[in-house]
Amino acid sequence: FDAMGVAVKIGDPARGQALFSGKGGCATCHRVNGNGPYVATDLSEIGLVRKPTSLERALLDPAGSIIPANRTIRAVTRDGRTIRGRRLNEGYYTVQLIDEQSRLVSLVKADLRSFEVLQTSSMPSFATARTEDVRADLIGYLLSLKGR
Repeated sequence: FDAMGVAVKIGDPARGQALFSGKGGCATCHRVNGNGPYVATDLSEIGLVRKPTSLERALLDPAGSIIPANRTIRAVTRDGRTIRGRRLNEGYYTVQLIDEQSRLVSLVKADLRSFEVLQTSSMPSFATARTEDVRADLIGYLLSLKGR
C-alpha cells in the first residue's frame, strides 16, 4: 500500500527485466545502468525516486505521467525538415534535445518554422496490452533499479 492506501501488485523482478529487455520493447527507448539509447528517460535510479503507484500510473497512462521537462519536442526547420526528440534543456532562444537516433541536437528557435511540445507519449500504454501480472513483474523490476 502507498500513503493513499492504494495497493499495487509487485511481481518478480527477474521476469520484469526479461520483459523490459525483450518483448516489452522498453529497452529500445529507455537506458538502464549505461545500456540502451538516450531516446527516453534513463531509468537507472527509478526505484529510488518513484513509488509503486507512480510506476503503475506511468505504465497505464504514459502521456499523463511525463514530467514537462521530459516531453517530446517537434520542430520544423525553415527548410522543412522535421526533428522530434526528448527535451533536455530549453531557454528563451534555444532548445536542446535528444533526437530519435539518440543524437544531441541544439536548435535556435528563431530559425524554426514551427516548434511544439507534444502532450502525447510514444510509449504505449500497458492498460490493455499487458496483464496485471505482467505489469506487476515490470513494476518489480523498475523498483529494483537503484543505480549502480
